[in-house]
Amino acid sequence: MDSTQFEINTTPYFSSIDPVCTKPVPLDANVARVWVKVPCDYTRRLLIHAIARRQPRLALVKREEDASILWADYEDLNFDRVLAGHGEIKANSYLIRKGLGRKAQLAYQLRKYMAKRPESALHGAIPETLVIETWEAFEEEMSFGALGATFDQNLTANLSQRDRLEWCLRDTKERLAQTQGQIWILKPSVTNKGAEVTVLRDYVTIADVVGEWPDVREWVLQAYVTRPLLHRRKKFHLRCYVLAVGDLSVYVWRQVLLLSSAMEYNEQDLRNQLVHITNTARQVEDGESHLVVEEECVFLLDDLVADLKESRGLKWGEAESVVEDIRKGMEEVTAELFKALHLERTVFAPIPQCFELLGLDFLVSLDEDNEKDETPKPLPQVHLLEVNPGPDFKQTGPRLRSVIEGLLEATLDVAVLDDHVEGTEDLVLVYQSLHRQNGESGMRLLEG
Repeated sequence: MDSTQFEINTTPYFSSIDPVCTKPVPLDANVARVWVKVPCDYTRRLLIHAIARRQPRLALVKREEDASILWADYEDLNFDRVLAGHGEIKANSYLIRKGLGRKAQLAYQLRKYMAKRPESALHGAIPETLVIETWEAFEEEMSFGALGATFDQNLTANLSQRDRLEWCLRDTKERLAQTQGQIWILKPSVTNKGAEVTVLRDYVTIADVVGEWPDVREWVLQAYVTRPLLHRRKKFHLRCYVLAVGDLSVYVWRQVLLLSSAMEYNEQDLRNQLVHITNTARQVEDGESHLVVEEECVFLLDDLVADLKESRGLKWGEAESVVEDIRKGMEEVTAELFKALHLERTVFAPIPQCFELLGLDFLVSLDEDNEKDETPKPLPQVHLLEVNPGPDFKQTGPRLRSVIEGLLEATLDVAVLDDHVEGTEDLVLVYQSLHRQNGESGMRLLEG
């Protein structure tokens, strides 16, 4: 068995991190042996430093077969070994979690859950979402009308691809006719970094965009959240990191990122998509450098306090109260989200020997009735936009690197070393299943 020495050299991007050399550690049953295969230089360096600081309880190994902890991208994880390891091998991802990562699956599962629970905290927090499937427009071997309609085969054989696409979009067309003038956001069901996301208000644009991407067979059309809370007069979303452990404890990392557009907000300006799309990767694609985007677009939720004080005339304590309401709202929605998905084992199957970091994206809007009151304090409503498995940590940049450092260290402590299982000041336990033990079973939501 190979216990390997890892050496990290500094680069200008990580100039504030001193070189670290992990020393070989005698392998025994009390040492967790960690195999790391993370392509992202930013994340890999921070993770290896966090592991090195936990010697001798953790040791890095070169070979995957020597490891008891596998930390890699989903595609590189040996789930056969994890499942056959009788709980002795852990991995940093769940095998089955498409109910979280696929936007269409998430929309379907939450709609089903909410329909049976009118009191759920998800009502008002989940924008209306339509699922668009285009398999029958582009899949040559698929029987047209397979989703329930019956057609004359001689007639359908002569239909153009555009006609077939129109049939797939018929429900979407009807809904847009009912909501004329409303703004929507079109997204592929599986995407990240804002790729192929389009803000629109007409059906023709939907048909054109979907028709341009025949390889994308599943989309979601999400109602645009109006009256978003702004930061420095720019639209933003909040990236909330969540740690799911075993079957199942869910923690929220309270150091929430605030990611804004680089341009001032104008709801009616749909020609400039980057006014509305706040993903930092899209801002970089528009020609801005990483350093400019980090300086202008990447903040912490706590930075909103000063902006609320200045833009809305709030006292410092009132502004802090608004931010805390936002944070508690995200924690409540996160808990309810995992309650909704926990028992849907075909799309989300948490198992004891796995854990996973997820990036939840939220938008904040203001209560319109409250805006008419004499009090200047806004009542925020958080909206869950999407869930991102395998979040891109490097978009945080070097200035707020400590957010990711702390997150990775807390993940090692809680998910790998089983320390602080009730959470810490920054890692808050919000949901936990109760297994059959001492006659107790079921689940619980935890108060913040």
